[in-house]
Amino acid sequence: MDAIKQILIDEIDTLNREERRDNLPRFSFNFLKTHPGLWAVMYLCYGLCVALIFSTEMLGWPAFWFATVFVLVMSVLMLMDINPKYRFEDIDTLDLRVCYNGEWYYVQPVSQQALNKILANPGTPERVRSGIDRLMKQKGEVDFYDVYYLTWGHQQAATV
Repeated sequence: MDAIKQILIDEIDTLNREERRDNLPRFSFNFLKTHPGLWAVMYLCYGLCVALIFSTEMLGWPAFWFATVFVLVMSVLMLMDINPKYRFEDIDTLDLRVCYNGEWYYVQPVSQQALNKILANPGTPERVRSGIDRLMKQKGEVDFYDVYYLTWGHQQAATV
């Protein structure tokens, strides 16, 4: 079982390297490209806010500078992109990372090389071997959760 865990961890490390998943923020225009309407609405609302600020006597330059700094900071933050790392311990765990990462372990297939290592390992139980063969025939691929469930069942990944 430890060999299967190590094969999965190595596969996850390879995915993290290939997809540049390192938890570091990067400057990217992806948000602007995918949501240009949201970007335009933000600046339209900023314009309406400025009009409201200068049309009332109670608000003035301090409110204007606060709104301007707020919009600029939000603009910079929306241009930051973070690729969070996949981790073995996150398999079948529901926490805040799932909101950003999704349940990647259900949709990310394990490479054929890793499956071959699992199947070739003498310590791999027969239920895991037959389960992988059955899933390959049914789905054509085996994802991380499939291997995890076949090997450890309902145990938490952090305790495996």
